Amino acid sequence: MPPVIASILLKVKSFFKDMADNIVIIYGEKGFEPFKKPLMIAVPSLLALYALVYSPTSSRLSDAKSKLENMQVVAQHADSYDEAKTKLSAYQRKLPLVKDKDEWLNYLITSSARTAGISIDSMSSQRETEVGNYLVVSRDVAVTTTYHKFGAWLAEIENSKIFLRVASLTVRRDENNANGVKVNFTLSTIFPKFPGGRG
Repeated sequence: MPPVIASILLKVKSFFKDMADNIVIIYGEKGFEPFKKPLMIAVPSLLALYALVYSPTSSRLSDAKSKLENMQVVAQHADSYDEAKTKLSAYQRKLPLVKDKDEWLNYLITSSARTAGISIDSMSSQRETEVGNYLVVSRDVAVTTTYHKFGAWLAEIENSKIFLRVASLTVRRDENNANGVKVNFTLSTIFPKFPGGRG
């Protein structure tokens, strides 16, 4: 240790030793009375200093530590989050627009049946069921056609770029036509309830 620093440390040590000796001497002669007033000023001052400096700093340090831990957790799962977000956006692009909710399924069924050369015998009114942030919309459809035409129509429906699901399907032979079938099925799709529709 350099001599200058050693000398300073020695002086500081000597100062505090002398001060402690003086306190003991004063206490021995006059008791606790001389220390009351300085302590009454010093203790509240120290408490105020603690409240103003240490306590807020401790709170800020605790908040900063909590934020850092949260950011570390987020960083660990950032890739998974980005991947899930990308998949969700792709799925949302497969949903019809919410503004078309009232007519979209009806239009799709009638237009695709016309393209396939199929006449619709009957179609139920639209049923809507809320599931979380989405609306499941279904219609029951009855047609009389041939195996071949129905197969082509079903393939077109199931290969739609927009999400469609054949929820139930019943096929029976048409007694009046050897090549004919009577088909009853339920077709469903999903609409996002939030504005904007597709992601």
